[in-house]
Amino acid sequence: MTLIGTLLTYYTWGIACILLYFLFAIAQFFERKSGRRSYYPTFLAALVLLGMGAFRYASLAPAITGDIWGDIARFAGGLILGIFGLLLLKFMMGGRV
Repeated sequence: MTLIGTLLTYYTWGIACILLYFLFAIAQFFERKSGRRSYYPTFLAALVLLGMGAFRYASLAPAITGDIWGDIARFAGGLILGIFGLLLLKFMMGGRV
């Protein structure tokens, strides 16, 4: 059962990290085309932090909470993603959000 939990953790967080990379590429594209700053490297920081949290919890397969370092990494990655995701949305919508 631990092997299945580990594989599912890697699978779901792998897909999430791929989606974060696409968000990074979109932000980089908008910065290059518009000339305004979109803070696209922060999406890589969120990707790394969420990935670290995923690897930390993959080693503790049945658990999804309770590891302080995994929780801190996921919280920091989610906070960075939320803040800069909203800034990117505002940037892409022309400041109308």
